[in-house]
This record gives sequence, C-alpha cells and structure tokens, in this order.
Amino acid sequence: MTQYELTDALTSMVHVQIGLFTAYVSLTAAFLVAIYLAGRKLTTAQAITVGSLYSVAASVLAWGMFAIFSRAVPIADALEKLNPQVNYGAQPLAGHILVGLMSLGIFAALKFAWDIRHS
Repeated sequence: MTQYELTDALTSMVHVQIGLFTAYVSLTAAFLVAIYLAGRKLTTAQAITVGSLYSVAASVLAWGMFAIFSRAVPIADALEKLNPQVNYGAQPLAGHILVGLMSLGIFAALKFAWDIRHS
C-alpha cells in the first residue's frame, strides 16, 4: 500500500474509534440518567433487564474499540517505516488500557445502579 492509502486507512480507523467512544459515553450517560430517575421504581426483573442490556451494549462498544485499535497499530507501524521522521504514537498496550478503563466505567455504572436501587 502507498503512504496515502495507509494514512487514509489509519484516519478512517481513528474516526471509527471516535464514533465508538462517543456512542459509549452517550450510552453510559443515558443509562445513568435513566437509573437515577427511575431506578427505585423498577422491579427486579426490569432492573436486571436494563442492566444486562447496558452491559452487553457497552461491552460490544469496548470490544469494537479494541478490535479497531489492534488493526490500527500495524498500519501506524507501516507508516513509521515509510516515514521514520514522523511518530504516529501507536502503542499496542494503549488498546488494552482503554478497554480496561471502559470496563471500569461499565462496572461503576452498574454499581451506581445498585446503590440507587438499594438506597
């Protein structure tokens, strides 16, 4: 692939990551607001359903972030080989750290839901 094609692919992947992270933040905010406003009124089955749907959706977004990130790192490495004076800053461990932080956010949101339901 040419440098232009690699740069285009990397830029497209970054845009997908931004979209996935935006969806994750929006989903988490919507879940927190919904639980805050209606959490005490939900039955146990409803709370489990809402919590499960949120967990699955947020986990899919986190997995998507990791999948895109793991595909972007080799492209950034190839670009750095073509143009050594430019550092694209792709670190393989960063994808793991990002997914870990997103997972902590999921658990924190579920803990918040638990606290609202049991207060």
